Amino acid sequence: MLEENKSILDEIKKIATELKSVKETEKMSDPLVDKKFDKMAEQMTQLSEKAANAEAEKKAMAERLEGVEVALARKGVDGSQKDDLIVEHKQHFENYARTGELPSGFKMRDGGLEIRAMSTDSDPNGGYLVMPEMANFIVGRNFETSPIRQVANVVTGSAKSLSILIDDDEAAANWTAEDSASSDTTTPTLGELEIFAHKVDAEPQATVEMLEDGELNIEQWLQGKVADKISRSENTAFVSGTGIAKPRGFLTFSNWASAGVYERNKIEQIASGATATLTADGLINLQNSLKEAYQANASFLMKRATFGAVLKLKGNDNYFFSPTFLRDGQAQLQLLGKNVRFADDMETVGANALSIAYADFSQAYTIYDRRGLIVIRDALTNKGRVKFYVAKRVGGHVTNFDALKIQKVAA
Repeated sequence: MLEENKSILDEIKKIATELKSVKETEKMSDPLVDKKFDKMAEQMTQLSEKAANAEAEKKAMAERLEGVEVALARKGVDGSQKDDLIVEHKQHFENYARTGELPSGFKMRDGGLEIRAMSTDSDPNGGYLVMPEMANFIVGRNFETSPIRQVANVVTGSAKSLSILIDDDEAAANWTAEDSASSDTTTPTLGELEIFAHKVDAEPQATVEMLEDGELNIEQWLQGKVADKISRSENTAFVSGTGIAKPRGFLTFSNWASAGVYERNKIEQIASGATATLTADGLINLQNSLKEAYQANASFLMKRATFGAVLKLKGNDNYFFSPTFLRDGQAQLQLLGKNVRFADDMETVGANALSIAYADFSQAYTIYDRRGLIVIRDALTNKGRVKFYVAKRVGGHVTNFDALKIQKVAA
């Protein structure tokens, strides 16, 4: 119908154009006719545009009807019509509704909707919703140290230093015959040793927000870490400290000038008997060099690795160490019948190394504690940050140079 209307309008427009041409050719001039003619031409143009619009609407409606027919042609409840894409999608949906499973990477064809499953390994696809569980503890490293406090003489005081009298000289005596006059003898002398309390400290800091928002008790954890480090630092000083602004360790003293001849402020060193290694004879000589008065409470002090080297030594084809079980059920390693304590600050076996100490440490070494560990919490000096000032004052020195012997590995 629209096509026919368009044809009629086109024909009328054609006639009007021909009339206009004849009018111009014949030079017909009538104002009234011209006015009516122009109005009729304008109406013809409007009718022609409406016919074109109607034709476009007809095409759009035909396309919509075609889409409806395609939709109606899809598989219905009676299963009369089939479309492979629709059937596939419906099968997957029914399977998903029953089992919750959908083929991995499933897509609708022809650029359609892509179906994805939520997963924890992709943050945008749901990973943000899965939060980890925070443990209520911290796993830290263990650092080996030297148990000098367990065996040494520990004195607590309130002064800057501890003064100790050293009675390391002996009196003289003479045999006198009957009716013979006694002669004068030398008078023994005393020495003095002063142990100063040195300061070891630390100043860790933490922001206020860190202390407030931390999952764990950050303040307690930080103080514990610093206290452990200070403890290990002083243990190291008891073994190898120089005595300058810190305790003096027993490994820093020189050897006696002559074997078996006592010297104050020096410690006798017993040779191992072999180059850069230990020997069974050297260990026996080390033990026997200590006087009997100190043997009852004597013990060996060495690195764990050094004890491993000792385990490989044999005397008369038999190992000369054995564990002894104490009353509390704990086993104490022993060497030549004496307890062995591990001290990580002792030197490793090697040429000229002082690898093993054998002593009655309760008499040989004295620790002076001026005060225990102090902690000052400073939240004012640096606004927004909390400073923890942790300090301890402690000293240490050898007090009996006859009660301690050291094994020196030969060069």
